[in-house]
Amino acid sequence: MNDAPQYRKPLGMPRKFHKRITIGGADYDICEPSSGDKTAALASSRKAGELDDKNHPVDEDAGMHFLARIAIVCLYHPGGVRRVFEQEENAAVKNEPWLDEYGKDFSAAFGGPTVEEARGNSEATPS
Repeated sequence: MNDAPQYRKPLGMPRKFHKRITIGGADYDICEPSSGDKTAALASSRKAGELDDKNHPVDEDAGMHFLARIAIVCLYHPGGVRRVFEQEENAAVKNEPWLDEYGKDFSAAFGGPTVEEARGNSEATPS
């Protein structure tokens, strides 16, 4: 019997769970993205011209593209290890009705409470 320690790289670890949702009868997890996931989504949106120098969307369409990028980095199959979409699917994700339905949940997982929650104008509680 070999008692040598087994080492593994801590890569592909589960993301922190935020909320379980159901889309089309299937369960998915909204998870908090890592700092690397966040900066990559922001960089992609900046490169695409969707965000201004203060990271605000330049128009409504740009805002929806950015929300889709946020959803892509936050939506996982249950367990938080395998992401559902890749960034290349941004245009398709942008047009899905569930993006509107769960937009506030994706935004909360991506960056904390929404402006409304932070101001106390919502019944939702920041996590």
